[in-house]
Amino acid sequence: MTNSMNPFHYGSPVEGDQFVGREREINALVSRMRNHVSVVLLSPRRYGKTSVLLRAESILVKKRPALVHVNVLRCKDRAALAGALAGGAFRIPGARWHRARQAVPEFLARIRVKPTVAFTDDGRPVFEYGPRLAPPDADKITADIYALLSSEAAHRPAVLVLDEFQAITDYGEHLPRLLKSLADEHPSVSLVLAGSKRHLMERLVAAESSPLYGMTQKIALGPIPNDEMVGFLRERIATGRKRVTELVAELIVRVAGPVPNDIQRLAYESFEIAGREVTADVVAAGMDQAVAHEAPTYSEELQRRAPGQRRVLIQLAKSGGSSSPMSAAFATAVGLASAASVRKALHTLDADEAVIGRDGAWVVADPFFGAWLRGTEG
Repeated sequence: MTNSMNPFHYGSPVEGDQFVGREREINALVSRMRNHVSVVLLSPRRYGKTSVLLRAESILVKKRPALVHVNVLRCKDRAALAGALAGGAFRIPGARWHRARQAVPEFLARIRVKPTVAFTDDGRPVFEYGPRLAPPDADKITADIYALLSSEAAHRPAVLVLDEFQAITDYGEHLPRLLKSLADEHPSVSLVLAGSKRHLMERLVAAESSPLYGMTQKIALGPIPNDEMVGFLRERIATGRKRVTELVAELIVRVAGPVPNDIQRLAYESFEIAGREVTADVVAAGMDQAVAHEAPTYSEELQRRAPGQRRVLIQLAKSGGSSSPMSAAFATAVGLASAASVRKALHTLDADEAVIGRDGAWVVADPFFGAWLRGTEG
C-alpha cells in the first residue's frame, strides 16, 4: 500500500478535480440564471445536485451575480430560514453593504422586520430572528429579500437558490404560493428550486395543482454516461500514482453505479486498499470494506422496517431486482398475502427512497445496503 492522497470524495458535494461530467446540465443552468429564467433542478439522492449548483454558481461568479443560496433543509424553523435569507443577501458581492460592519444599518433599512445582529470575531454579522417569528413577518422578510435581488438585477444576474426545496412546506404550506407571487412580481430574478425527494418535489412543482406548476423550466439529473465515469476513475487513480485498467474501472461503475456518489465511494475504498494497482480483487475487497463500515446502520435500517418491507428489500437485493414485483410469484416469495400487500410495501419503501425503479425493474437504491442485505439470513 502506498501513502498517496486518496483522489476520491463522497458523502458531501464535490468541487474542482473531484467533479465529473454534467457539462450539458451546468450550461443550461448557468444560461437560465444569467437570463432571468426560473428553474427546478430535480435528481434522486446522491446524484450530485448540490455539486451541480455550486459548479454553476462558480461559473456565474464571473458575471458578479447578486446570488443568495439557502439550503432549506438545514434551517430548523422559519426563523432560521429568514435569518439565512437575510445573511445571504448581506453577503452579496459588490453590494454597497457587502461585509462592511458600518453598512449593517443601511442593509437593515431594506428589511421591514429587523433581526438581532451579532458579530463574529472577524467582524462578520450574523442575523437572527426569535423562534416565535410570526408567519406574516417571515413572509415580509422573504418578500424584502426578493425585492432586494430584483433591485440588483438591472446590471447583473440576480438569483435566489433554494436547495432541498422539498422541505419548504415545513415552514408554511403557503410558501410555494408566496414564491409564485414574488416570482411574478419580480421576473428579473431567477428562482432556482432544487430537490431530491422526488415525491415531494413533484407535488410542489410538477403537479398541475401546484402553484409553481409551469413557472419553471425543468432540468433533471440522470446517471453520468459510463464512458465519462470510467475515464474519470482512470484519470483520478493515475493522479494518485496507482494504476487501473479500463475493465476494472468499468467494474467499479457496474458494481456501484449508476449513482455518482456511490461510484466515488467504491473507488475511494478500492484506492485505499490497493497497492500499486486497483484490480478486480481489490474492488471486491473495497465493497466488503464499505459494507462493513455501515453494517450497524444497515442493521438498524432493516430492523425499523415492517416485516413485509424487510422481506421485500431482502428479496430485491438477492434477486438483483424485479421487473414484476406485483406478480403472485413475488408475493409468495416474500410471504405476503397479495399483490396489494406488495404494492403497499413498495410504496413506502419508494417514498423513503430505499428502493427505486431503474431500467424497468425495482431495485434496492443503495448498492452497499443491497450487498449487506444479500449477506443476511432469509
